[in-house]
Amino acid sequence: MSEKQSKKVGGTDLLLLKKDTMSLQQLNDLTEIFVCHAGACVARGAEAVLTEIEELVKEVGGKCVVNQSGCLGLCNQAPNAVTFKRYIDGNACGIREHVQLRSLEASAKVVEQATGKQPNLNDTATQKRLEGVRAIRRRQHAIRVAKWNAALRGLPEEAKMQPALRGELIDLLKKAGFPEGIGNGVLAENAVIENYSRWSVDSVTAVTRHSALLRLSSKNRARGTPHPRGGGRPVPEPITWHTTMLAEVGSNGEGPLPWIERDYTPISSAFEWEQGRCEILIKFYPDGAATSWLQRTAPKGLWLSKPSKTLSVPSLVSDGRAFAPASVLLLLAGTGVVALPQLLAHRDPMRQLGISTPPRDQLLVPIDLILSCRGDDVLLLPQIAMWCREGGLRMATLLLTPPSEAYAPPFPDTPTGNAAEAERMLKDLPNAQVLSTRLNTELVAEALARMPKPCRVVVSGPDTFNGAARAILTGMINVEEQVTILNAKS
Repeated sequence: MSEKQSKKVGGTDLLLLKKDTMSLQQLNDLTEIFVCHAGACVARGAEAVLTEIEELVKEVGGKCVVNQSGCLGLCNQAPNAVTFKRYIDGNACGIREHVQLRSLEASAKVVEQATGKQPNLNDTATQKRLEGVRAIRRRQHAIRVAKWNAALRGLPEEAKMQPALRGELIDLLKKAGFPEGIGNGVLAENAVIENYSRWSVDSVTAVTRHSALLRLSSKNRARGTPHPRGGGRPVPEPITWHTTMLAEVGSNGEGPLPWIERDYTPISSAFEWEQGRCEILIKFYPDGAATSWLQRTAPKGLWLSKPSKTLSVPSLVSDGRAFAPASVLLLLAGTGVVALPQLLAHRDPMRQLGISTPPRDQLLVPIDLILSCRGDDVLLLPQIAMWCREGGLRMATLLLTPPSEAYAPPFPDTPTGNAAEAERMLKDLPNAQVLSTRLNTELVAEALARMPKPCRVVVSGPDTFNGAARAILTGMINVEEQVTILNAKS
């Protein structure tokens, strides 16, 4: 029997068997549940979902193993999980995805589907305990990433029922800039929000019919840096990074504070951030709470968090534990393209990062791009053309799909960022091509065949794109070890 056997489920290699842990007879008809523990799922309480499912499996006494997994590519329906049965020949069948596991009842349905036994949810004490675990885990994650509205969600009501929580409520309100309580929900002019600083909006420039570039500036040194150094700190780790924006929409269902919290990956460099400059590429949605607020109010200033780590470089995984790739293939869609400039910045660390990194950490490997965009929302075209000419990208393939007719574009008169411009800018470049097609198996197989091994594949786009890319890659490479999936809106 091998040291381990793997089965790819939902684009993730799931560990099925460790040597000597179970006999073949024990493995017969074994059901396994894997709960996603990637960023979006953890933010929505995946750690507690895992605990709930484990407890419910124990209660029903089902023949079932519960583990965590990497990203399943269903980030907008977080938290989520997959279940499947494993038979004595090592095969799996009955694979099923479970999404939006946001209640104890939802977790119980996963257990029932996996074991054929219905958990008893009539035990009030068990219900209260497990629901409390979920709330605590969700709050702990929100605090770790300084999302104060998410951290405070439901806490005022809980504190009324449990006076012991009042101290935590007061502490979080202080961190959120409301030391005297929320009151009328208006921040004082001299308010201080922990981990955040105020930035001025210098300009908003439409770059396509659907997207615009926000240029911001700040003189507040509390803005932090993606690469903290000095003061006895160790040598800074090279990373890609993001920031959280507070969209001051007023009263909302995401928590008691007058804002919602949204993560954005700047396309400007870490060095520019340290100089007090930042550029953020944003697609505007008619039903997007944050982008609707931006367009409606045209704010003169924004709250941005200190930079937070997204991926370690050069491994391009969140925890830094992986191989150093000999090449990188980027499968990006829509605003997922913002990952590109951050990755390429590591090829010029002194000018782009403001730090010195050894060559092994500079991503001095072939980087190929496959970018899927709608024909009227082609992002970063001038930059992509420049990177093809100057060597940042070895090969760039743009996949253009028909423009969206679902809603009127917010910037209808913008002449840039369209299919015609893409053809014009890239037609004379030998290492660039424009195709009118969607991502498909043949394109990905051809791209992987020309990449030096081992290759790191980074996927970033909306759920539908990530799911398609995940399905295509399954069976081609070791998804668990070689693929990183990030979430971005199209």
